[in-house]
Amino acid sequence: MVAAKSSLVSGEFVTRAHAALPSLGATDKRFIELILSDPEAVVRGSVTELAQRAGVAQSSAVRACQRIGYRGYQDVKLAITRDLAQRDEQEQELAHEEGIGGQTPVGDILDRILRRSARALVDAAQTVDPELLALTIDRIAAAGRVLVIGNGTSAAPAHDAAYRLSALGLVTMFPTDVMAQHLAARHLDESCVCLVVSHTGASRESLRAAEAARAAGAFVAAITSFTNSPLTRVVDAALVAGGPEYGFRLEAMASRLAHLGIVDALFVGIAVRRPKASTKALDVMADTTIEHSL
Repeated sequence: MVAAKSSLVSGEFVTRAHAALPSLGATDKRFIELILSDPEAVVRGSVTELAQRAGVAQSSAVRACQRIGYRGYQDVKLAITRDLAQRDEQEQELAHEEGIGGQTPVGDILDRILRRSARALVDAAQTVDPELLALTIDRIAAAGRVLVIGNGTSAAPAHDAAYRLSALGLVTMFPTDVMAQHLAARHLDESCVCLVVSHTGASRESLRAAEAARAAGAFVAAITSFTNSPLTRVVDAALVAGGPEYGFRLEAMASRLAHLGIVDALFVGIAVRRPKASTKALDVMADTTIEHSL
């Protein structure tokens, strides 16, 4: 279904709103959903007018803006203004991507899906807190050991993260058995980091490992898709990247691409924090790759 003319399909506000919506109360959600359905009303009207349309108090409207990461209504208005300026291009992309069916040429399917994937990566930059990303980079770069946790659809990006950190010469563990994950987490200490990748932030196994790592004194960071979840409430740094999904694609698919983007940012950030050690480790990786090539 093509988005209505007044709505937004991408951008800063949409990305932040979708990351926060599942955790919002009914009043906050009603106000944010009204903005999503009619963003132009934010630009042309006041917070009082929009609050009345949503049937909420003005103070509740301001609070809803704050709960999705803004200082207040004025910041939301500025973000919406920027997003609306890009809407024509977004709508052209959306129109191009819709209408996939049994007769759609495979080349067109590929083109449309990759366009959406590219937008998911761009939108991820709107929800990741740069300060928390910098903190996570610093802690991993100085860690004695790094434990990486990921289960279900998050296992693949977690495995990639563990491989990349190992390639930088960091002592990295990636147990796939959930009991082994829990045990490894309990053996961490203050010099260690536990990096948890979880789309929903509600995986029982991943959460249990995160809690054990935190209790052991380790720094715990999460790569996840939603701002408020059981996981984000126990970690030291939540790197949030994820957005809405469409059609036949599973919700975690584009989010997984965004999570891999965060892994890339961590990899580069750590490499430049410790250039000599990273260069030496990457040279070893290059030599090893050659040894395993035909």
